[in-house]
Amino acid sequence: MNYTRNKRELKSNRKKSVRVIGLTGGIASGKTVATSALRKAGYTVIDADEVSRALFAAGTDGEKSIMRAFPQASEGGKLDRKLLRRIIATDGKARQMLNELTHPAIVAEIKNQISTATPPVILSAPLLFESALCSLCDVTATIYCPRSVRVKRLTARDGMTEKDANALIDAQIPDTERCTIADYIVPSDCEQKEFVSEVVELVTEIVKEKG
Repeated sequence: MNYTRNKRELKSNRKKSVRVIGLTGGIASGKTVATSALRKAGYTVIDADEVSRALFAAGTDGEKSIMRAFPQASEGGKLDRKLLRRIIATDGKARQMLNELTHPAIVAEIKNQISTATPPVILSAPLLFESALCSLCDVTATIYCPRSVRVKRLTARDGMTEKDANALIDAQIPDTERCTIADYIVPSDCEQKEFVSEVVELVTEIVKEKG
């Protein structure tokens, strides 16, 4: 499979059993498809985006804290999440403020879920390497997808302009950096069936190799 072309020699981890496998990738790279496939294959998945949505859902104290910090992104007592996304995509200070506000709670909840889960656990997080979450993982894998494909997905999925889509992509670390840091790389610019097969096979091989 394609991922074997990019597999790094994990000398330091070779004799370790794997409890947590970190999965990451840029926005619109295919993480949702990957996590859905892994769940169907029987793996426990902790999704940082899902944790975030639960902690900062409409009406929660978490959402109210975001509205207090970003009053320009709230109207009528509701948070305009699309507007907030555009703000943090173009304003580095605003993005840092949001991360400082939300990440501690997200990380704490993820740690709690990992502590009660039966390994192996898949930790899916878009900011795996930018946050403290990578330190929770024994092995990491990143999904790689060309920018042009991701822009098309964002404009079709979220109805945003190409300019806004590129701004969101640029707000995250580049794929070249993820691919350098990650232990494994899985391309997603292929037929979905092939991509899903490679993701599940990779995780299965990691668990078998280190188990």
